[in-house]
Amino acid sequence: MKTISYLYVLVFLTSCLGDVENYRNNLQSDIEIYIIKEGQLTIHDSDFDLNSLQPESQPWVKSSEIELYDWSSHTFYLKKPVDKGKYSGRHFVVVSGDERLFAGIFFPMYMSSFPQLPSIIPEDDLFSPKDVILFGQFGHQFPTEQLKSDKFKKALFDAGLLSNGINVDLKQLKSKGENAVEYTFEVTNCDTETLYIPDPDKMGDSRFHYITNGVWFFTGNTYCYSNLSDHTSFENFSESWFYKLKPGQKMTRTVEQSGFSCALSGKVNCRFSFPGAKIKTGEWKKPDGRVWIGNFYVEKEMVINYRNP
Repeated sequence: MKTISYLYVLVFLTSCLGDVENYRNNLQSDIEIYIIKEGQLTIHDSDFDLNSLQPESQPWVKSSEIELYDWSSHTFYLKKPVDKGKYSGRHFVVVSGDERLFAGIFFPMYMSSFPQLPSIIPEDDLFSPKDVILFGQFGHQFPTEQLKSDKFKKALFDAGLLSNGINVDLKQLKSKGENAVEYTFEVTNCDTETLYIPDPDKMGDSRFHYITNGVWFFTGNTYCYSNLSDHTSFENFSESWFYKLKPGQKMTRTVEQSGFSCALSGKVNCRFSFPGAKIKTGEWKKPDGRVWIGNFYVEKEMVINYRNP
C-alpha cells in the first residue's frame, strides 16, 4: 500500500512540475546577483546592452547565501538577511556562472509609474522580510519574460535552487444576492516539502481579505470590484492561521466577499491573487518545511452561478 501511495504522489508531482525534468544537467552553475555601478543608468532606463554594464566587484547576493528560488512566486529565499533599502533606484543583474541572465531595478514605492524591468521593492520588511527577495508585481503590470524564461529556469535547476512552490486555480463562483459572491479556489503543493500557506477557514474571511483583494471581474468593458473595506487588520500573522500543505496535497476553500456594485451573474473574466503570509525576517524556515511567500495570480473565464443568500 505504501508503494502505491508513493507512486501516486510521484506521478502527481511529475505532472505538476511540468518541464522541470527537461532541465537535468550534470553540471552545476552558481546563481549570483550583482549591483550595477552608479552613474551608468537612470531609474527609468530599461533598454540597454546587458553585457556592457559594469557591476560592482563583489556580488550583492552570493550563490552560497541562497537557499532556494520559488518559481511560483518568483522569490529568492536567503540564508541570511540583505540590505535592500540602500540600493533604491539602482539596477542589478542576475548572473549564472559567466553569463548574465537579466537585469532589474530596485523600484521604490513612491514612484507613480510601473517598472519596465523585473523589480525588487527596496522598502525592507514592507512586503517581504530581509531574508527574502521577492520580485515585485505592482498590480501584475510587470514584465515577466525575463523571470519566466527557460534559460533562467535551467540555470536555477543546474544550481540546485529551483523549487516549484504552488499552483492555484479558481474552481467556482456563486452569487449571494445583489452585491456578494462566494468564490472557491484550490491550492496545490507542487513542491517536495511542506508549505505553510494562509488558511481563510482558520484566520477568517475578513483577515484573509486584509492580505488579498479577493476576486475582481471584467464583464465586457466593465471593471467590477468590491468597494467595501471588509477586512480586519492585524500586525502579526498567527501561527494558528497556517495550513500545512504537504507535497502533492490540495487545499480547497470557499470565501465570501461583498461590496460589489455591478451585476453578479453570467460569464465574466475573473481575477484572483492568492497571498502568502506576512512574516518577519527569520520566520520563513520551519522544522518541517517553509512559509510560502509572494502572490499567485489567476485569471480565468468563469460563469457566476446564482444562489439565494
